[in-house]
Amino acid sequence: MLKNLAGLWRHRALAYVLVAREMKARYRGSVLGFFWSLLNPLLMLAVYAVVFAVIFQSRSPATSPYALFLFSGLLPWNWLSSSLTDAASSLTTHGALLRKILFPAEVLPLVAVFAQGLHFVFALPILLAGLILGSLGVFGPRIPLGWPLVQAVPLLVLEGVFVAGIGLLLAALTVHFRDVKDLLATALSLWFFATPVLYTLADIKQERVRALLRCNPAAPLFDAWRDALFYCRWIEASRWGVLLALASVSFLLGYAFFDRLRDSYPEAV
Repeated sequence: MLKNLAGLWRHRALAYVLVAREMKARYRGSVLGFFWSLLNPLLMLAVYAVVFAVIFQSRSPATSPYALFLFSGLLPWNWLSSSLTDAASSLTTHGALLRKILFPAEVLPLVAVFAQGLHFVFALPILLAGLILGSLGVFGPRIPLGWPLVQAVPLLVLEGVFVAGIGLLLAALTVHFRDVKDLLATALSLWFFATPVLYTLADIKQERVRALLRCNPAAPLFDAWRDALFYCRWIEASRWGVLLALASVSFLLGYAFFDRLRDSYPEAV
């Protein structure tokens, strides 16, 4: 496995080319092009601000203003869900490329994760602008703003590693079980509501339900995102250790499973 990981690093130029191709293909024929990466999250933030500040009232003072609370969790979730959807079908979609060119197959699901990660990075300035306005009280109660925002950088890396591991696992499964792609949409919907994106775990009154939700491997990650961005507070060292362990285990298990089925991909796709 270590040998294959080294080979993956040697093919980083190919990964860069594929990511660039994915980005260009997404906006081919579009008038605004890459500007959509900024416009989409901007429109999302505007809609949330109107819906939750004008039509609905926030359920808890800890989540006010709710538009920013939701936006700070929804952006990393969109990265996770879009990455897994693209990674799951990456080998079957690019089967012809996999049969014609000799390169590590894991490049394809990793490219899917990285390309979606770029869209997430492009949306971060919109979130930052919203947080600045929120600190001025534009959306209602003022929120803090400060240096804890820099924690977004290591969180970005940790989520990328975490999602890459799951993406590798799904890509390997989809090659042999095409139903995985259809089941994934339902699984992501269930996972979304089991992850603290719309709420905090403190909002859950039933102790058994809260304990069950804490078993969700994505829960510590999204709690960390919310603490770094919305609450603007430093994450404890012990929690960083948990996040590092989750990301490492996810990637190592996903890569080991992917590597075990490697020889079957060219024929199966």
